[in-house]
Amino acid sequence: MPHPFEGRGHDYGGLRVLDPREALEALREGALLVDLRADNLVEMKAFQAPDIRHIPHRELEALAPELPKDRPLLLADTSGVYTRPAAERLKALGFTDLACLGGGLLAWDQAGLPLATDPEAQLHGECACVMTSPKRRRPMIRSILFLCVANSARSQMAEGLARRLFPGLTVQSAGSRPSQVNPYALEVLAEVGLDLSSHTSKSVQTIDPATVDLVITLCAEEVCPAFLGTAERLHWPLPDPASDDPSLTPDQLRERFRAARDEIQRRLEGLKVERYS
Repeated sequence: MPHPFEGRGHDYGGLRVLDPREALEALREGALLVDLRADNLVEMKAFQAPDIRHIPHRELEALAPELPKDRPLLLADTSGVYTRPAAERLKALGFTDLACLGGGLLAWDQAGLPLATDPEAQLHGECACVMTSPKRRRPMIRSILFLCVANSARSQMAEGLARRLFPGLTVQSAGSRPSQVNPYALEVLAEVGLDLSSHTSKSVQTIDPATVDLVITLCAEEVCPAFLGTAERLHWPLPDPASDDPSLTPDQLRERFRAARDEIQRRLEGLKVERYS
């Protein structure tokens, strides 16, 4: 029998990435699905596949001994953000036969593949990964605006990640001094299946305040842009991953951008649980 990953997916930086239908075929041929999501997300909405192990990514090292080293492992999470770091951590522990589900459960769901859901739960709007009981439902936001100074890195990554995590919402980003989208931001989002190559930096002055329900500012050391209107405000102070430090190598800059990307993803998932659970 051929290897479950043979002839499927594509190589991205030394790691094989499968689309949802390729992943399902690989699972049917013997690969083991490793669901890296938090317990509460798995309880609300889960993959349906021949064989699954639930290993939350924050507990990966502690629970990795439960995984077989002689079987192909397909890593999956909500949107694909945590699978690459998890694969690197598993490689360090001696696992060699690894692949990732590109786009995570969101892509799996959007492809119409089988899911197990809480029968007491109800999907809110078009959100694809968190389901909650109607009696616990909170008022939903319809639009989000991410702000930083240059609209080149943090707010651009937040926009791309939020568009996938909140497919029913209007998501925008802007800055007080827009420049151009940082190539490293494009690169690390491409690693998790997001193409922002058509994005441009925008001025906050071009955003109509009446179209925004929630503003999230991402500045840390800088002065965040002012935004008029009555929208709810959140502040997520994240250091700018971009740097003019000549001592930083391209790989070090990529790691800075990956860290910012993953922190934004973590906060977005927390926002989703908070607002839709």
